[in-house]
Amino acid sequence: MSEDIVFIGCGRITRALVQGLVAAGRPPHTLRGVSRTGAGARVLGAEFGMRVVARAEDAISGAGVVMLAVHPHEAVSALKDIAGAVSTDQLVVSLVASCHTDAVAEALPGPAVVRAVPNVAVAVRTGVTVLSAGPGAGSDELALAEAVFSAVGQVATVPEGMLETVSALSGAGPALTAYFVKALSAAGVAQGLPIATAEVLAAQAIRSTAALLAEEGTTPDDVIDAVASPGGMTEAALFALGERGVPGAVGHALDAAVRLSFGRRITAAAHPVGGS
Repeated sequence: MSEDIVFIGCGRITRALVQGLVAAGRPPHTLRGVSRTGAGARVLGAEFGMRVVARAEDAISGAGVVMLAVHPHEAVSALKDIAGAVSTDQLVVSLVASCHTDAVAEALPGPAVVRAVPNVAVAVRTGVTVLSAGPGAGSDELALAEAVFSAVGQVATVPEGMLETVSALSGAGPALTAYFVKALSAAGVAQGLPIATAEVLAAQAIRSTAALLAEEGTTPDDVIDAVASPGGMTEAALFALGERGVPGAVGHALDAAVRLSFGRRITAAAHPVGGS
């Protein structure tokens, strides 16, 4: 099977993946991009040297992996566009949020389908991608998808029924973390720090904490216990967060994201791609 990857859709997640894959050493000429406007693909072509093809049929021909990377509202139309071009010996990897693999398989009968939920940190090769096997996908197909995504971060596999929660936790995780960094730096500014200093300190706090948690066997409680002395300022800060209901607010945020993901879920029954 060819090692070429074609991206149907050239938005943010495609850019992040291309950036990470090229940084990991993948030859740019093995990557192809197609977008409805062509603008996104041209930008990626100019920046990373990937191949840009005007027609989806031309891009898909000869590729080993077809990445469906469009917005959810574009999925049905995109699947119709490529239905006649995808062959049974190709692996289709859907990155489309809330799009069940049964909908993809109904539109593209024949090829194996894997669903993937990467996050934007794949751009710097520290991302997490969660995979689920769809129709026709077995251990070989999952291994192929894992080989692609492991170049840009960690990879995990779960049943597809868990992916809406995965999307909310992992996919939205960088934005939620950045939101906390923004709030933490703003609090530092309110206490008199220059904004540039506060932003560096807050960002570095997240970076160093992530490094600690990456050590095998280290838990969040381990980090908290190592920093929070009884009666100290960290303990006072944590108490204030609990008093303000921050843990509950985080749970509410994740629940809102999961409910939205399930609410817009695209299935074969709800969106028969072969119909009118």
